[in-house]
Amino acid sequence: MFLDEAIITVQGGIGGRGCVSFRKEKYVPKGGPDGGDGGKGGDILIVANENTDTLSAFASRKNFKADKGIFGMGKNKNGRDGEDLILKVSIGTVVTEIVDGNEVRLADMTRSGERLLVAKGGRGGYGNTHFKAATRQTPDFSELGEPGEEKKLKLELKLVADVGIIGYPSVGKSTLISVVSAAKPKIADYPFTTLVPNLGVVNVDDRSFIVCDVPGLIEGASEGKGLGGQFLKHIERCGILLHMLDVSRALDDPKILINEYKAIRKELSAHSPILAKKKELIILNKIDLTPDDIKKFEDVLKDEGIELFTSISAATKNGTDDLMKKLLPIVLEERGKRLEVIDDDEMPVLKPHLDTEKMGAYHMETKPDGIYVTGKRLEQFTKMTDFSKEGGVRRLRYVIDRIGLKKAIKKERGESDIPVYIGEIRVDGYL
Repeated sequence: MFLDEAIITVQGGIGGRGCVSFRKEKYVPKGGPDGGDGGKGGDILIVANENTDTLSAFASRKNFKADKGIFGMGKNKNGRDGEDLILKVSIGTVVTEIVDGNEVRLADMTRSGERLLVAKGGRGGYGNTHFKAATRQTPDFSELGEPGEEKKLKLELKLVADVGIIGYPSVGKSTLISVVSAAKPKIADYPFTTLVPNLGVVNVDDRSFIVCDVPGLIEGASEGKGLGGQFLKHIERCGILLHMLDVSRALDDPKILINEYKAIRKELSAHSPILAKKKELIILNKIDLTPDDIKKFEDVLKDEGIELFTSISAATKNGTDDLMKKLLPIVLEERGKRLEVIDDDEMPVLKPHLDTEKMGAYHMETKPDGIYVTGKRLEQFTKMTDFSKEGGVRRLRYVIDRIGLKKAIKKERGESDIPVYIGEIRVDGYL
């Protein structure tokens, strides 16, 4: 199954809960707290893998969760961290986060082994050992584990190939890729035999390059007609375009080739300016069907200012080896240019989160249904508070008072009993 787009949800593992424990040993009457910290939840990473050709692994499964961290234990033993979850995608996959209906591009996975952290695991909760102080000799509380990040992602595959073979349906694209590589595409003389792109590896003089047979384009493809519109985006990733024209379609009127050529060029330009400017080589196919009249087709192209690269017969393999040899230096030149562009301009720059980690960096907003307080570190702290323990609640009150939030909430509420939320947790009953 070929799948070139998938919507998935990823969630980092929840951190392990801290332990409440006290040292209990013979001859040690006042052992004190010895509860260990919980382990960190596992992260979720997306990795570009050269052995993965499609996104079909995401066809049936849409939700992914990393392992949770293990609880802390007594004797100051910390819990084990959760295992990271690795999601393998094809090279050429664009990863986009969907936030409130808007799309934010995270990365363009263009190289094998490239890794992208998409969901961080939650921090493990502190054990009660962490809260021992001169004024708190026997802390009876610990922290809960922090929930992992949760995101909705769109994965979109754009094939990466050195050469993309384009043209009308049934002009011989699949036949060519079958004779120059080990690919075995379905071949027949009716439109849209190729329903998915076929990739083949061509070996020439101890070098190799990838050829992609893209499903046939027709006039109106950029507007959704035929099948080609689904695959125009894949052609953007090809280093060069090999535009195949079928002479058997124009035996009575050679100008049919010109009309078909211009129709395809129009669709490429309508879809993307990138395609309009991409290097293109024109080849004639099926010359075995009209060996004596090939010059008339060459002349028609010349009269229109269209430069012919070469002529072949894919079915009889006439000229196919020479075509691949002529392509090799061009492919290597364009590949070098592509890598330079990727290095300088297109590689994603993963910047640190702009939200400050300070507890006092919060924002308060009053709505008809409540007062909402947001702030990355404050929300994390509240989520990890164990409200079932009086000691945990006292610590929450202390922090809220210390950062000035208690005073701000009191001023905003006045004499009303409007609910107060820190993040998604209602806290007015504990203030």
